This record gives sequence, C-alpha cells and structure tokens, in this order.
Amino acid sequence: MENVKKNGRLVALENGDLSENFNTVQKVFLGLQNTLGMCGVILVPILCGLDVSVTLFCAGVGTLIYQFIDKRMVPAFLGGSFAIIAPVTTVIKEMGLPYAQIGIVAMAVFYFLFALLLKLVGKERVHQIFPPIIVGPIIMVLGLSLASVGVEEAVQNWPVAIITFLIAVCVNCFAKGLTNVLTIVIALVGGYIVAIPFDLVDFQPVLDAAWFGVPNFTLPSFSLDENWWRAVLLIMPAAIVPCLEHIGDVMAVGTTVGKDFTENPGLSRSVFACGVSTTLSGLLGGPSLTIHSENTGVLAVTHLYSPFIVACGAAWMALLAFCPKFSALCGTIPDAVLGGVGILLYGMVTSVGVRTLVENRVDFSKARNLAIASAILILGIGGATLTFGNFSLSSMAFAAISGIILHFVLPGRKPAKAEQKDEPAA
Repeated sequence: MENVKKNGRLVALENGDLSENFNTVQKVFLGLQNTLGMCGVILVPILCGLDVSVTLFCAGVGTLIYQFIDKRMVPAFLGGSFAIIAPVTTVIKEMGLPYAQIGIVAMAVFYFLFALLLKLVGKERVHQIFPPIIVGPIIMVLGLSLASVGVEEAVQNWPVAIITFLIAVCVNCFAKGLTNVLTIVIALVGGYIVAIPFDLVDFQPVLDAAWFGVPNFTLPSFSLDENWWRAVLLIMPAAIVPCLEHIGDVMAVGTTVGKDFTENPGLSRSVFACGVSTTLSGLLGGPSLTIHSENTGVLAVTHLYSPFIVACGAAWMALLAFCPKFSALCGTIPDAVLGGVGILLYGMVTSVGVRTLVENRVDFSKARNLAIASAILILGIGGATLTFGNFSLSSMAFAAISGIILHFVLPGRKPAKAEQKDEPAA
C-alpha cells in the first residue's frame, strides 16, 4: 500500500490511516483519546442500576477479548447495549441483580447462535442481504439516532457546547501533526475549562472519591428456580437488537477505515467475539456488550485506525475502573461539553453512511432505492419501535428489518454477484 503525504509532517497510508507515524509508547498514550471518547459508556449502567466501575472494567477487558478473537484487525470499542435497559431494569427491581446477570449471559448464548447462523449463511449471502442501499442508510441512522442525545446535552448550555464544538472543528480542520490527531482530547479539555466559569463543574465528587478501589463485582444466580427462567426469558430476546446493530456497526467501522471486515475476520467471528465478551461481563455484573458508534466517530475524526491504539484505550479503561476518581471525573464533565463533541462525532458517523451511498454509486433515480432508503431513515430516525411485553425492538433494528424486507420484495433487485459487479473496486 502506497503512502501519501497528508496532515502536515504526518504521512498517511492509502486509506488515510495516520497510526504508523507513532511509535509503540506514543500509541499507548494515544489510546487514552479512545477511552475519553467512550465516556458515554457510563450511561447504560446508570440507567440500569449497574455498577459504573464494573461496567468500565468489563468494557475494557471485553474489548481486549474482542480484539484477540478478531485477530486484532477491527478497531472497534465495546460498551453497554442500550437494548437491555428496559428488561434488565425490570429484572433487577423484581428479582435482583444476580438474576439479571444470568439473563445477560443468556444474551451471549444468543450471540453464539447468531454467529453460527452467519457462518452457515456465508459472506456472499450476507452481502446480498446487506447491499449498499441497506448499509448506507443504516449507518446514517446509527449516527442520526444519536443526534438527539448530542442536542439534548448541548442545550444544557449552548455557549459552552458551541465553543467546544468550534474547538473540535478548528483543531480537526486547521491543526497539523499530533495536535490534529488529538482533536477529541483537546476539545474535551478545552470545553471543560470553558465550562468552569459557567459554574457547570462540581469538583466535590472527585475530591471525595478514593484514588484506588476494587469494582463491586458480583456473581450471577445459579439456582434454577422460577425467577432464573423468568429472567432468561425476559432478557435473552433483547439480544436480537444488538445482533442486528452489530452488523451495521462492523460495516460502519469498515467503511470508515477503508476495509471489508465482513470478509476478514468475518461477521460471524465478530459476533462470536462479542458474545464471549458479553459472557464475561454478565458473570462479573456488567451489561451486555456491543460496538459503540462513538468510537467510530473518533476513528473518523482522528484517522488513527490502528486496532492496537483502540486496544490500548480499552486497557486504560480497564485499569481506570480501579480508580474511583476517574469515574467521578467522568461524571463531572458537563453535558454541554459532551454535546459539543458529540455533534461532531455523531455527524461523522452519519457522513460515513452518506459516503457509502456515494462511493457505491447508488442510483436514487430508481423508485425502489428511494423507497428502501426512505423507510430505513424515517423509521430509524423517527424512533419507531415494536413492543411485545417487556421486549422492545429498537428503531434501529425495526428500520433495518423493514429495509431488508423491501429489498427482497420490491422488483428490480439484482442477484448478489451482479450487485457486487456493479460496485466500484475497493
């Protein structure tokens, strides 16, 4: 792969990757940027009633396990799945955390079954089910579905959010070399400092927190009583949501870094790796794990595509789980600062979806393509969900399924080989 000059003194690979400009020690510390970019990982445990430090540890170690099983090829960072919030909260309230943990482990079993299904289906069939007209809008929904989160955070204090956003944009567009690579860190630190005069930062939780503390790990219930089975039946079906989202996330990461991860290491291996990580998380008291789009945004902004850097970020997160001050510090970052950075990150993810459509020359003069894209975008962004008791099919999954059905039902679909032939070479 040829090198091209980019970004001041830094040299980028053909796909825009700047990672090779840095030695191992530098990459270790650059991983901290991915850690900070994943601050939102604490939201799932807060909403579910799980321990934040345990979640940080499970997300960090789970990502390392994922990297190992995926042959250290996919620069993905795992975090808690939002699909579990409703069923896990219900089980914790009615039966207790140990039973919820069994349900989360059961979700991992579903992951394994889904991975086996993908293996049996094969790569060509997967591409037939997920052509660019499906993948592009799904990736766009991944980013746009987070838009409301970014705006809701930013609206807490628009001046701080706007300044934080402008810092990120200016560094990303005008800075050169290492400064450009550290866009997210500089924006977070800059926004944090700006927020202090606005009285948005409370340092007391950080001062009160200890420097060292072991996360509150808990074991699941192994008593095969009625509650045990109820917990499994309530939580396990929710696994269909992160499984479907996982496909879109892997494709989004692949499009961002210019590689086809559906072929190597393959979707089945990726889902299986996520299942192994979720098993460990469930056994320790953490949430089910899935790829987080926030890290995809970090990749798009920094152009640091090295899985090693992401793995270093995961290792930092696992270590910092033993530092209550870090958890407390993350909690003091004002919503407006996170919103300012989020507007750029989530927008970058959305742009990757647009790029997928453009690079694959999807013809929007065809009515079927307009119908498929419209259904996915409106259902996904509009928040359309299907609820059956305690099980809820997220808007992301609902949109993806609807798009796939339309793709196979509407006339004009080309065979898998023909579709791949029409696509430009990667």
